[in-house]
Amino acid sequence: MLFFRNILIVILFAFIFPGVLSADSIVAKVNGEPILESELEEFTINIPEPFKKAFKKKALSKIIDSRVFYNLGVETGLADTQEFQKKIEKTKRMILAEFFIEKKLKSRINVTDKEIDNFYQENKVKFSSGKKILPAHIITRDKELAVIISQKVNSNNFEEVGADLANKSPDVSFHKLGWMEAGRDSGRMPKAFENAAFTLKKGEISKIVKTKMGYHIIKVADIKSGWEKNFNQIKDKIKKQLAAQKLNRLKQEYTNSAKVEIISKDYK
Repeated sequence: MLFFRNILIVILFAFIFPGVLSADSIVAKVNGEPILESELEEFTINIPEPFKKAFKKKALSKIIDSRVFYNLGVETGLADTQEFQKKIEKTKRMILAEFFIEKKLKSRINVTDKEIDNFYQENKVKFSSGKKILPAHIITRDKELAVIISQKVNSNNFEEVGADLANKSPDVSFHKLGWMEAGRDSGRMPKAFENAAFTLKKGEISKIVKTKMGYHIIKVADIKSGWEKNFNQIKDKIKKQLAAQKLNRLKQEYTNSAKVEIISKDYK
């Protein structure tokens, strides 16, 4: 839908603002009226090169249809009707608004390398993932019982023993905690628990860990390594994001300076 909306805007833009699109090679004619290469380029500018030709062919077909039916609309007098003129006025407002933003506001937006670097440093957590572990633990408030359990469990029977004891004894609980990520899940479990769990290898069982919750015996069933996106990988993305934020603030300044009155109570 957006693809064909862009085609419509290009066509209307050429009619409403003749001469804005630069002259170039003619790719087709409809009743002697040329269709220029620049008209096809206008809406495929962000299409990756390998796909441009296919998109241009679709666009050309759509533009040809539009020219044919536009000419028929003119010939039959529809272009002079009040209904059509209202639609054109709405479209002109939309296009001129976009044109003003493109030519007068975006040209004022400047994002410096320092701003990009600062944003990256302040939001590193968004561009990285810490080490992840999949822990389970057997917990009891009885220290002597914890010692006995720690002597009985191993990597192979940990889940079975933990679940069995939890079913048979009110003094023991067994929990699978789901994935925990270093840095992001801080506070989910007591600090002593986290420190012990994140030092374990896959399949390894901890010594008894004491927290305010009781005595834990922890096993890490699986581990995922952390990763961090390289600054150069996301520099352009950050720049676009910061530019969009600056543009929105600039647009808001213009809106705030205009005399805007919301009359209906339903929209206040």
